[in-house]
Amino acid sequence: MRLLVTILTAGVLLLGSAWAALALALTGAGPEGAHGWRALGAGVLLLSACFVAWRKGSRRGAVALVVAGCVGVSLWGRTVKPSTERDWAPDLEKVARADVEGTRVTFHDMRDFRYRSTTDWDASWFSGTYDANELTGAWFIVEPFSGFFGAAHTMVSFGFADGRYVVFSVEIRREKGETFSALGGLFRQFELVYVVGDERDLVQLRSNHRRDDVYLYPVRASKERVADFFMDMVARMNALHARPEFYDSVSNNCTTNLVRHFEKVSAVDVPYDHRTLLPAFSDALAYELGLIDTDAPLDVVRARHRINERAWAASNASDFSQRIRDPEAPRAASAP
Repeated sequence: MRLLVTILTAGVLLLGSAWAALALALTGAGPEGAHGWRALGAGVLLLSACFVAWRKGSRRGAVALVVAGCVGVSLWGRTVKPSTERDWAPDLEKVARADVEGTRVTFHDMRDFRYRSTTDWDASWFSGTYDANELTGAWFIVEPFSGFFGAAHTMVSFGFADGRYVVFSVEIRREKGETFSALGGLFRQFELVYVVGDERDLVQLRSNHRRDDVYLYPVRASKERVADFFMDMVARMNALHARPEFYDSVSNNCTTNLVRHFEKVSAVDVPYDHRTLLPAFSDALAYELGLIDTDAPLDVVRARHRINERAWAASNASDFSQRIRDPEAPRAASAP
């Protein structure tokens, strides 16, 4: 029994100190990277706890010391606040906002880049007015990340009667020189942003230039629910301008935000399970809930809605959005 208590005590001290080290090093870190010198504080905490446990003979005191240290680090982390004023990466220099009059929404700073590669593009932002009464449907987009089990990016696109499409992509707002880190995303390192733009930017970037698989699923919902979904995303996007938030890899990411929007306008409760935490499987959850096509096995539905070959053939075409939705549209054997 004494051995078990010793092992459990050591585990608590090590895990608590490791968490404190990560929090101290990563919280608020920007392009300069982790603040390793801060993590030395966790080393001091661990040494102090070891002294209390083994020299003073108080395991409870050692655990209490580490717990108190972790609480202190957590409270300190809360003093780091999100901002809308940083030296942002060029593709995130501007973020969309909207003026809303009833069902009419006028977006400003919508993104419409044309890419030659993932690092070389012609930048363009535009404004556009859309009426939620003219919505024809919504599409759930899943981009699994190559080489990372379960990791993916999810988006939603809305179609209108005049043939236009608007994509919402919930992302981190990177600073210049900054790269995404799932670990950093747990420690208030990135602001959350709603990027809104044209499918030739936000979809084509992923299918044609990152060359990840991209799945475009029509959402099974009434026109009224789709309109409510759209307006709720607009409201959230605008709210982030007034009150910025930090991205969180577990609780405030692309998929969890889409789930919250959907739950507000749907009678379906979306369970928070591994398919939300690992969004590469989020289409399996949507399939189970009947939010996407269920007329065939999931593998067949996935194959039907994988758009890469059609996107490659329609590269930069003015009718890109129509062609990626047309199962009879021309296909290309490789990305351009």
